[in-house]
Formats: sequence, structure tokens, C-alpha cells
Amino acid sequence: MYDKIQELLENKNILIVEDEESLLNIMVESIQDYATNVYTAKNGIEGLNCFETNSIDLIISDIHMAKMNGLKMCSEIRKIDSYVPIIFLTAYDTDENMLEAIQLKSKSVLKKPFDKKQLLVSMILAISSFKEEFKYFDLKNGFKYNFEAKELLYNEEIINLTKKEQRLLELLIKHHEHTVPFSLIENFVWKDSGATADAIRMFINKLRKKTYTELIQNIQGIGYKLTLK
Repeated sequence: MYDKIQELLENKNILIVEDEESLLNIMVESIQDYATNVYTAKNGIEGLNCFETNSIDLIISDIHMAKMNGLKMCSEIRKIDSYVPIIFLTAYDTDENMLEAIQLKSKSVLKKPFDKKQLLVSMILAISSFKEEFKYFDLKNGFKYNFEAKELLYNEEIINLTKKEQRLLELLIKHHEHTVPFSLIENFVWKDSGATADAIRMFINKLRKKTYTELIQNIQGIGYKLTLK
């Protein structure tokens, strides 16, 4: 099982939102050796802000929290990203909340208390389900992106991408229903090194040349968006 979780969480960014500090620390310790990055937040407002400034591959969130609960946070996240897998945590809950969790397309609801194995199994199921549903993303005009292999294909032929080009394209795909702001592009693709607007524009143009010009639209003063026609 541990080899499986290692494989699935490779290059993945996990967001854990939990207001109980001891449980939060236990979950971080349980998965930090498997994931690329583990981000933490203690309420829905912090969690939403973290999601908006980083590219997150899986959310693990408590339902009952002060300031903004997990259901409200994930409702706002679903306006940005319709696909990111979500695991909810709860010690108790109502039928109404369970129904809302289902409507938010959560992958599972994990009841407290739970152990490391239960957490990892829930993560395996959530990410495996996502990979199966969204293995390929159709970019139109003969192009598609393979999430599992992280490859751009044109009529089944691999188009070589640099690491930054791959991360930029995947970020645009994950948020294809919305405009991706410059700040998120800079933070996700360049991380701590930072990037100028000209540097971002240069990489956008490189992707356009490797696909087609109309694929990526510039939203003046805000960021970039995929245009799939």
C-alpha cells in the first residue's frame, strides 16, 4: 500500500484544512514523506486563500471550523476548480451536511477518529478515481494532455515540453473554466524564484507555438485562460 501511495502522491500538492492542531500535525507527519508539498490551514478562509495561490491536487478538510466551515470553503473552491478531489473529515454530522458534501463531489467523508491507514486508503481512492476520470484532457485540434504521464500529445505523438512549460499547461488545464491570475502562474511555475510578466508571456508564447495560437487567451491585466473551440 505504501508503494502505491508513494506513486500516486509523487509530484502532488496536498492541502489539509483542520482547526485541531494536534490532528493537523499528525496528518502532516503521515503524508509529508509521500507528497511534494503539504500545505496547511486552520479554517476555511485560510484554506481558500491557500488554494487560490497554489496549485492543489487534493484537499483534506474538516467540515466544522470557525470563521468559514469546510463545506462553505469547498463550495467557493468549486467555483474555481470543478475537479480537484476532496476528502471531508467529521466527528459527527447531519444528513443535510452529508448531502452537501456529496453535491460538492467529495470523494469520501472520513469519520473521526481515524488512523493513518484509513487516511492513506482514502487518499489512494480519491486520487485513483481522479486519474481514471481525467487521465486525458482534450485540447482540441488533435491535441490532448495526459495527466498521468504528464505529456502533451498531438495525434498520439508526444510533443516535448520543458518542466516549466508542462507545469504551466497543467495549471491552465486544471483551471480551464476560469482565468488563471498572473500571481498563481508565478507562484506555481516559478515557485520561490519569481517571474516577470515578460517571462510569463514568453512561456505562454512557447506553448502557443507547440499547440496553436488560439488555445491560450490573454485576459488583459488579469492572467491567461484556455479557449477550447
